[in-house]
Amino acid sequence: MSRLGVRTVMVLELRQRVRSTRWWVMLLVWALVLVVLFVGMTGLAVSAGMEREEFAPVLYDMVLCFVLGIGLIVAPTLSATSINGDRADATLALLQATALRSREIAVGKLLAAWLAAMAFLAVALPFLLILAAVGGASLPALLGHLLLLVVTLGSACGIGLGFSALTARTSASAVLTYLVVAALTVGTPMATAIATPMVQEQREQITYRIDYNASTDDQLVCYEDPYRYHNTVTHAERIWWMLIPNPFVALGDVSARAPLGRYNAESFLEGLGRAIDTMRDPQSSEPSVSNPCAERAADRDDDYESSHDKSANGHVPFWPASAALLLLLGAGGAWAAARRLRVPAGPLPRGIRLA
Repeated sequence: MSRLGVRTVMVLELRQRVRSTRWWVMLLVWALVLVVLFVGMTGLAVSAGMEREEFAPVLYDMVLCFVLGIGLIVAPTLSATSINGDRADATLALLQATALRSREIAVGKLLAAWLAAMAFLAVALPFLLILAAVGGASLPALLGHLLLLVVTLGSACGIGLGFSALTARTSASAVLTYLVVAALTVGTPMATAIATPMVQEQREQITYRIDYNASTDDQLVCYEDPYRYHNTVTHAERIWWMLIPNPFVALGDVSARAPLGRYNAESFLEGLGRAIDTMRDPQSSEPSVSNPCAERAADRDDDYESSHDKSANGHVPFWPASAALLLLLGAGGAWAAARRLRVPAGPLPRGIRLA
């Protein structure tokens, strides 16, 4: 695979998009939507009397999630029709008849779609930088978020490219690509919720009640016979990993690893990351004993603080695994497209033609 061949295909694809009026209209509309969102939300926050440090994290998270959501809608449209669309227009065979290899065509089309999707991120980048500068996010969180956005957009383009090569109709490839995107963003929380009853169990709770008649100011006395009952315990540590492919959850993990740490203004992405950390805390199946007579309140407070700190900082970040998984999905799509573009093609599946 030569760099010149990849560049030739990529430039050809990009010139076709740049010449399209629809492409520039989409970018203009995208910029106007961001301006309206930025100015409108800032005006609402100022009119409500909120300080800049209070609303900046919330507005930053809103813009970030909005960019990711729109990017996951736009990116598949840039690649899901790039191969079967050219095949329908009878231009793909001309490209395959040249000295270009199948991998060069596939990678060139992938890079062109990726760069086109990055244009939407470039339009939104000034808003993210401004919000981060006024206290919306720390520098490590901003860099991590941008990296995840770039990887997610590239993965969506790769998945669309693969389906574009495997299906004959452009509508089928677009629908399949959006189904995969929906499975990553909406399907993973739904699968986690569906699996939750499977990891629940009953745990015995033993509670010693205080005998206030026998207790004094210096000593607590409890009844000898404890109160026993059962409560439901959810072992979320067994199913939290189902959320790893979700790019929105990965953004939350990045925010939780680089918190703002001032004004107690946690963003909802940071709260999401901390909630996932709490899910990863192992739950014991042994009976739980609560004996206030044997424990002092100060000791309980210390134990609570130490366990809370462990929950917030004791787990390894998983967003690199999310990025690696998304890259693997995108690379798989590009690999499938390169295989389907091989010449000679051999026996073709039903409904697929060369030109």
